[in-house]
Amino acid sequence: MSTIRGTDLLSETIEPMAKVIQESLGVSADLAEATSVEITTLFAHLWGGQVVYVPKGVCIQASRLHQKIYDDFTGRNHHEVATKHGVSVQQVYRVVKRMRLAIIARNQRDLFVPDEE
Repeated sequence: MSTIRGTDLLSETIEPMAKVIQESLGVSADLAEATSVEITTLFAHLWGGQVVYVPKGVCIQASRLHQKIYDDFTGRNHHEVATKHGVSVQQVYRVVKRMRLAIIARNQRDLFVPDEE
């Protein structure tokens, strides 16, 4: 699939990224690959020549899991949700509480911050 040869980080990301683009967006393989090449070119332009640490994305994975737990929670199914997602019942309680607080914080305005005009 990949038109760029090489063993560097950018070259190695083109094909798997194109696959994700194609599957997620339902576009042709050629369009997915072209988009992947454009994205990797942008990465090269933004960070080329720099030493960059690439995290494993644990926070993103945890956020996805937390959203799934919250979405599956009905108010009375802590044990079922815990079993489904391989976490403890106590973890389900913590996740639901955090998610609710985050939703409230996102939707509620701060009374002590002046409105921008």
